Amino acid sequence: MNDYLLERLELTEHDALYEAAKITLRRKEDNRAVDIYEMYWADLSRLGTGGLLALSTLYQLFFHLSILSADIVDQVSLSINGGRGWQFLQRMHAWMAWLMKAPSVIVQLCMLLVVVFGAGVFIPDEQTANVMALAYGIGGIVLMVLAALGWLHAQSTIGRWLKPALFLLAAIASFGCAIASLWTVYLRADMFIGTCALAAGLVGAWLVERYSNVARGVRVTGHIAVIATVLMIVYQAKRIMPNMSTIYEWMMSTGLYVFEIQLAAMLLIWAIFIVVQLVALILGLWLQRNCDSLVKASMHTARLSLVLSTGLFAILSLVLWSVISYVAGKGLNGVGYEPLIFADGYWPSADFFLDERVRGLGSFFTPLVTASALFAIAAMIVLMPSLLEELAPRRNVDVHGVRGNASVWAGRLGDWMGNWMRRLDRFLMVLVPIGAIGGGILFLAFIFQEFALFMNGLDSYTQWLASWLDYFQGETLVAAGKWLAGGALTIAALGSRFTQTFGRLRVVIDAVLDVDNYFADPPNKQPPRARIFSRYVSLLGYLRDNNYSRIVIVSHSQGTVISAELLRYLHEKHRTQEFVNTIPVSLVTVGSPLRDLYAKRFPLLYKWMGSHDAGFATAGPRAADLGVSEWVNACRSGDYVGRFIWTPTSDTARFRVATVDHTGSVEASREGDRTEFCLGAGAHTHYFSNDAIALAVEIDRLICGKGAATCVTGNVAPLFNTASNLAG
Repeated sequence: MNDYLLERLELTEHDALYEAAKITLRRKEDNRAVDIYEMYWADLSRLGTGGLLALSTLYQLFFHLSILSADIVDQVSLSINGGRGWQFLQRMHAWMAWLMKAPSVIVQLCMLLVVVFGAGVFIPDEQTANVMALAYGIGGIVLMVLAALGWLHAQSTIGRWLKPALFLLAAIASFGCAIASLWTVYLRADMFIGTCALAAGLVGAWLVERYSNVARGVRVTGHIAVIATVLMIVYQAKRIMPNMSTIYEWMMSTGLYVFEIQLAAMLLIWAIFIVVQLVALILGLWLQRNCDSLVKASMHTARLSLVLSTGLFAILSLVLWSVISYVAGKGLNGVGYEPLIFADGYWPSADFFLDERVRGLGSFFTPLVTASALFAIAAMIVLMPSLLEELAPRRNVDVHGVRGNASVWAGRLGDWMGNWMRRLDRFLMVLVPIGAIGGGILFLAFIFQEFALFMNGLDSYTQWLASWLDYFQGETLVAAGKWLAGGALTIAALGSRFTQTFGRLRVVIDAVLDVDNYFADPPNKQPPRARIFSRYVSLLGYLRDNNYSRIVIVSHSQGTVISAELLRYLHEKHRTQEFVNTIPVSLVTVGSPLRDLYAKRFPLLYKWMGSHDAGFATAGPRAADLGVSEWVNACRSGDYVGRFIWTPTSDTARFRVATVDHTGSVEASREGDRTEFCLGAGAHTHYFSNDAIALAVEIDRLICGKGAATCVTGNVAPLFNTASNLAG
């Protein structure tokens, strides 16, 4: 995987030069120089600083999880040399990933284009000619500039003349439309609707191009869908024109007819997706029945990613529809409407029809929201003690040693987290496939009910189904969708203040993004993992060239995964010396998800982590497996991301607060080149607070040299690899 992602990387001019923060200090004890560098990587993995960018990143995350699920199934099938059944399962997961990222997303994008088209009604009638003339005039100038640029930058003789000629013809046509819009009176309404449809198409083409930079295989499908949307607008406008009395009613009705068709298309796409998902879930459970625990754990991760992606995407879709319903409903008030597909008869006011459609769709997902809410409440109860520690961390150690009952509380917090997290995981292992299968069948029944109203000979079945499905319907998600829509608009309005205002509330989102981006392979040939590795080795090379006596890498959270993975990769490729020469390297990890997340959720990919069930003495991996001289791991008992790497859960003393004895040594578990200890109660942050005395002593010991009573001469470079600046 590392070979593939590194081979895919094409460094941009921006990435080719990397700047790292550096702080130069001196140890008080011997006045020895210590240079601290920060290997910052979070800008390549986390949410952006703007509200709109944050929302678009979250939107992409939901369908990225389905891609991750497909990748896991591929890896399982390849690792066990799966037969036709596994190969068919691979294809189904690939289909679902494509349905999620292409048709589902693109149809919703086209729904937004209808809103763009409908926004034209807010231009006063007396100003439509001037607005069209201005728009076409600017368009003509832009096209002429593009023609000149095409002539200057052409690489071939044909391209030097063909592309500019096409742009010039388009420019002439644009100027012609500008003149026609000022002089034509009888066709001005038709021309205005065509202009609004063209504007929507241009916006759609731009959005598709932007989207194709982050998702594979969507460009052709996206442009076809945008063209189809523009053609539907033109066709529906032509069809209903004789019955319209004003251009306002004409445009709003046209937009609603197109939106209704798009909504029907979305429901059919989801119906296909659910059918494939049901078959994939059942087939996956059947195929894994005789496989080992690693395969079963991997398939559980694949199912969890897929179902989570489906549920979150459905909820986010309702947010989108709620926004559209709220915005469009204001303009549809008092506009009569006769539906094409949904419902029957004439509606005196189209806003009631649109609101009814959103409410009906929201009721489809009420069981999903109910189950998600119950699980969220259970997870919140389990995590609440750790979250309280996150907000108001207690001090475990002071100058007198362990404070009061700190060790007792650390043990209780650690046991609470460990025991209940295991129970939740077992619960999910059973609930996810059952809930997904049951919810999928229920959703298909709702879709059947929605479309069967207009199929001959099914009225009696439809009435029976409607009376039965009423028990499952409700407006929970509709209300939630409106609140979420308001929240989404608030985040977008906050813009760059989003990160400052909600920074602490984004820990979970950032953690999920870290995992997703670490495996991502975007079509722009900028894999985040490869870019991070590129920065990392460039800094290691800089340290090598400055002749430091040793390098101590201090990493936190996802930084521990990046550090361990890169060091192991360099060691396996026999390239460690190329980047650090003969300088001894030590690794310190805190809050590491290597064991509790990566080795647990992706066991086939992280076989090199080995097992710690037999005890600390025989647990893997060793520091030598990473090509480093020593590896120290520290944790806090309530860390919900990662805790121990080598200490098994059967060790009753694992949450004992580490202290420093009279000789200045940390009381920790040690075996060969590995050291591990607990800093006491706490959560995922505050690892470098003032009560982390044991961690400070261990880092200082590594700076001085392993087991050294006195420090050796020469400078030392501790390299901090964390998710954010070490402000604490």
